[in-house]
Amino acid sequence: MAALIAENFRFLSLFFKSKDVMIFNGLVALGTVGSQELFSVVAFHCPCSPARNYLYGLTAIGVPALALFIIGVILNNHTWNLVTECQYRRTKNCSAAPTFLLLSSILGRAAVAPITWSVISLLRGEAYVCALSEFVDPSSLTAGGEGFPRDHATEILARFPCGEGPANLSGFREEVSRRLKYESQAASAAAAQTKAEPVGQSQWRAQPSLSFIKASCRWQLCDP
Repeated sequence: MAALIAENFRFLSLFFKSKDVMIFNGLVALGTVGSQELFSVVAFHCPCSPARNYLYGLTAIGVPALALFIIGVILNNHTWNLVTECQYRRTKNCSAAPTFLLLSSILGRAAVAPITWSVISLLRGEAYVCALSEFVDPSSLTAGGEGFPRDHATEILARFPCGEGPANLSGFREEVSRRLKYESQAASAAAAQTKAEPVGQSQWRAQPSLSFIKASCRWQLCDP
């Protein structure tokens, strides 16, 4: 009977701890969304120039996400607990299984902000349109029964994200924007779907893994 009661208390403890993790992840996601909106309004300005658009668009999506991931790893207390303990025991003496579980927890929590940044960036579509507008096949574009002119096609397509270009090609500009935003939003939905479950699973495993590490290795520095 006592064992059953203790097991129930343990389950409830893990349940509420997992809720705390969900709340934390939600706050991180909301902060990331706000930062992304601010970045889009204040800092994002597509150069609308061939060869520069691609680098700028990918940088706007990838570099902030990478920076958020690194910051998330650095600010996690368990990162330094793991480093300190492995230095104390020497790397070869660290137990592989508990180390892997703790590392999964660290990376899973650090991935929340960069995944949110990437998903929102792709959902908005501005950076994606900026990066790939010049690579749209001109022969695939039609507007009013007319084809896209081949002369200086790359230069014209690269200017579309800024709303520039010859006035008689405005129909093509809307078609390019609509096509690329569709691709970007489809990629956003796919990224959200494929990444949500692994991150959620890693967060649920976070607290049990710490208990397992303590029991297996007697780590004194891994208090949550």
